[in-house]
Amino acid sequence: MNNPEYRVKRELAPEVFQLASELYAEKQQEYSLEELISIGKEAEIPAEFIQQAVDLIQSRQTSKQIAVKNQHEYRKLKMALLGVLATATTLGIGGWVFGRISSQTQQLNSQSPTAMIAKKGDTKESGNVERYLLNKQGLVDGLLLNNGKQIKFSSHMNEQIVDAIKPGDSVEVVGKMGTATVHGQEIKARLITNTKTKQTIGKQAKSKGKKKPDLIDTNSFKIDDTVEHWLVNGKGEIKGAILSDGTQVHFSKAVTTNLNQQLQSGSQIKADGVGKETPHGYVIEVISAKIDGQLLPNGK
Repeated sequence: MNNPEYRVKRELAPEVFQLASELYAEKQQEYSLEELISIGKEAEIPAEFIQQAVDLIQSRQTSKQIAVKNQHEYRKLKMALLGVLATATTLGIGGWVFGRISSQTQQLNSQSPTAMIAKKGDTKESGNVERYLLNKQGLVDGLLLNNGKQIKFSSHMNEQIVDAIKPGDSVEVVGKMGTATVHGQEIKARLITNTKTKQTIGKQAKSKGKKKPDLIDTNSFKIDDTVEHWLVNGKGEIKGAILSDGTQVHFSKAVTTNLNQQLQSGSQIKADGVGKETPHGYVIEVISAKIDGQLLPNGK
């Protein structure tokens, strides 16, 4: 000290020592084990307990550091996982959207990328499907709507149509309207949409090498029934009929040439023909017919 004669009151001594120890502790950041044991000896603390205390405190410090480190690593891992999740979600959604678009695009038209492009002369028609229309081979190649409109499409698409649209479904059709007559009107469909499921089928070209199925398991039939609907082609000419029992008949070219254009629904038809039973009803090709008592020449 600069002044050795300087005196400190007795009651201040504990505070001086306390502050001095704190100042010394701040300056002396580390103690050796020997120093701690020596200090403990003065306080009458056995060396073994000093050792245990040091080990315990170091263990706690290590655990705390590990916990802090783990917490830091956890935060990093959490952020990484969130990033991965966000990426996966984005990719998943993107993949789903892409898959959905691709699926719908294929449904619209796997052969023609222009299926959705509006074409000149396109007309839109909507209605409920009353029944499937069948070709001579028994394949679904059209739909009869409840408003009498006859939707026509290629028979090689029959499986897609049957999978996507059922009788009773509401549909929206885009296509070319045929000639309207008192017997009906045909629409050559380019797009058919199930308005409930939103599934759309587009006009597709026939796959190369795919042969037209043969008419097999045919039998001879005699018809005596009334006409419920006449079936027409794009020109409005009668090509067949749907009978009251659901049987669909197709007339040979020779028979259609001699059909009376004044025929009405409810006409009585007696005919001979060949045909088959399908999952959607009977289909028969008429060779000779008598309608309302009038025999139609078969051209032979």
